Amino acid sequence: MKNTSIPEQTATFNVPVSTHAEVHLGRLNDNIDAVQHKLGSVELIGVVKANAYGHGSIAVSRALISKGVTKLAVATVAEAIELRNGGIGDDIIVLAPPMEDRLSLYADFNLQAVVESEHTVQLLKQAHHGIQCHVKIDTGMGRLGQSPEESIDLIRSIERASNTELASIWTHFARADESDLSFTRNQFDRFLGLIKALGGAPAPLHTAASASAYAFPPSIEYPLMSMARIGIALYGLLALPGQRPPAGLNPIMEFFTKVSSVKTVPPGTTVSYGSKWVSPSVRRIATISAGYADGVPRLLNQGGVVRIGQALYPIIGTICMDMFMVDLGNPEISPSDVAVGDKAVIFGKNTPTCFEVADLCSSISYVQVCSISSRVPRFYSS
Repeated sequence: MKNTSIPEQTATFNVPVSTHAEVHLGRLNDNIDAVQHKLGSVELIGVVKANAYGHGSIAVSRALISKGVTKLAVATVAEAIELRNGGIGDDIIVLAPPMEDRLSLYADFNLQAVVESEHTVQLLKQAHHGIQCHVKIDTGMGRLGQSPEESIDLIRSIERASNTELASIWTHFARADESDLSFTRNQFDRFLGLIKALGGAPAPLHTAASASAYAFPPSIEYPLMSMARIGIALYGLLALPGQRPPAGLNPIMEFFTKVSSVKTVPPGTTVSYGSKWVSPSVRRIATISAGYADGVPRLLNQGGVVRIGQALYPIIGTICMDMFMVDLGNPEISPSDVAVGDKAVIFGKNTPTCFEVADLCSSISYVQVCSISSRVPRFYSS
């Protein structure tokens, strides 16, 4: 049974839409079960940043909570506040370091902070409330955090402060999705070296994100590791060598639009900006109701296809802001029954999949789902 919802601004005017993303909550629940089984006793932190990787942060958070997840992670304070305003009461970790002008919001919305430097510790000491701190260690990512050697004093500083509580110590792997895991092993060993230098773990530890949870078992060995930060695996889009996705996971989003126009053109007809595609013979051309403003990558004009009915049709010409065109073939040789209003699949369960679209764009699945714009409503089905 389908249970659909659309964004408030669309629902207010009850406007029918052609382009939409369908998020399958049943598949999401199955993925959560598969991840929890993989983690065993290790606690799942549900990563719902970037609007849950484009899937809808409130809907995904509610699904996670229904499965017993009590910790969520977002990238920014604004994302955290959106969850709170949506009725989400779980613990929320903000993965970006706190900024001075947002410090009061951590108390106002009961948010937990990531600490990556002594500067941040000193900033948090100015707060008039207690803040739970998750200390980020840089073991090789080179993004946030100090080296393991420098982090000892940082951790002790948090422990001494009266208004900061050490909630966890963690690191992030840079290459856990590769066949060669030697760099990941080196990062892990550096992290364990820090814990040994501290005389044992003074707080819960976590090193695993989605890739390492599936590819590097030591990262989820309990009880040494207490938690794991899982994002892309929840959405069924984790890609590991030879596993796209690993067994037990399935993509939960499909991206649809509709045919808005169909016409027959003579040989030599140019299509779209730049006149880069020229019809080699009589052709039927369908115009599709989505473009790069919706999240259709412009690079799909180089080998991309859409599915209409049971057939695949090549994308032709330059993809426009609000539409693109496909070649339905020579009607004198292979007549097509494609008509205005037919559903066109940009990516879905079968070809073209999100992974295949990403490959054509020399990109990754994360980019494709995160790029679906805010004007595209998300429908939720069971």
